Amino acid sequence: MNFSSGFSLARHILRANLGWNPKPYKLTWAVTWRCNSRCRACRIWQTNPGAELAPEELQRLLRHADDLAWIDLTGGEPFLRPDLAELTAVILERFPHLYHLHLPSNGVAPDLVIRGIEAILAQKPNFLTITLSLDGPPERHDALRGVAGNWRDTLAIYRHFAAHPRPNLRLFFGFTLSAFNAGMLADAMRAVQEALPGTDHRQWHLNLAHHSHYYQNTGVVLRDPASEALMPGDLDRLRLAKRRDWFDPVALLERLYLARAKAFLRTRATPLPCQALRASLFMTPDGTCHPCSIWEFSLGNVREFGYDLRALLEGARAREARERIRAGDCPQCWTPCDAIPTILGHILHPWAFFR
Repeated sequence: MNFSSGFSLARHILRANLGWNPKPYKLTWAVTWRCNSRCRACRIWQTNPGAELAPEELQRLLRHADDLAWIDLTGGEPFLRPDLAELTAVILERFPHLYHLHLPSNGVAPDLVIRGIEAILAQKPNFLTITLSLDGPPERHDALRGVAGNWRDTLAIYRHFAAHPRPNLRLFFGFTLSAFNAGMLADAMRAVQEALPGTDHRQWHLNLAHHSHYYQNTGVVLRDPASEALMPGDLDRLRLAKRRDWFDPVALLERLYLARAKAFLRTRATPLPCQALRASLFMTPDGTCHPCSIWEFSLGNVREFGYDLRALLEGARAREARERIRAGDCPQCWTPCDAIPTILGHILHPWAFFR
């Protein structure tokens, strides 16, 4: 990590904690609806791809954006965009000191994903994180994702980069906890450890499945009484394992997320005052902006604002959304995309974690 990128992130976190006119420093952009999975918990793969922002449009948008320290490029399957490397080049040219660039992948097309990661690494990002989705041991994962051999192919991607490590690349397995795999985290971790000796809890992230306009999964049963009885055990398994990583700030953030996730399961209320639109922003492939990936409330499309992101964030819809978030008048969620910036926004207020 270079000093400039770390200082930029720290400055944003300090502003969020002190309430000094905080502005989103994290952008989550779903670059495409295209997806080669057939997930039971998600319906993105049934979505018409529509008109995606082109690299030149992204360039115009970022020219009128405040400093960003953290960008997530998600999907669909982001590596299905043939111009993905052009998009990341635009991002890194505009923000050469970007602290963190993150992309998830379903691992369905391992050669495509490996080439895509290598192309991004050639652009020398400061810190690139890739999350490979794994939602259970082999048979359960493939059935949940609807693609035979998906578990095997996902591990092939990890195996490739484990054999060719880079100092600015970190790979994780992402387990999305739902009624389809509750109680199976231990089996998933054990299966990976047998296939990839040397891996352990440090390679795993866990998040809770949600209903949202993003996943387009209204009506899918993501939690039921039987699965909810098992979910705290999965959360505690990973949280307690990460207690051993005392000097890893990422592990600390994950422990705080997992502990609050248990509270969210009980109360269905966001465990801390949300930092959406103060620290984070979500954008769909065509440039429509939302406070987060869960709330369908539209702030408008960047094309309508002449690609001026600052104007969109200062508009009437954004002001209304901030007021409603402050009042708790939003869907209530606890997804890492917004939960981690929310935790960082309270890091100087430790009393908030004990409410």
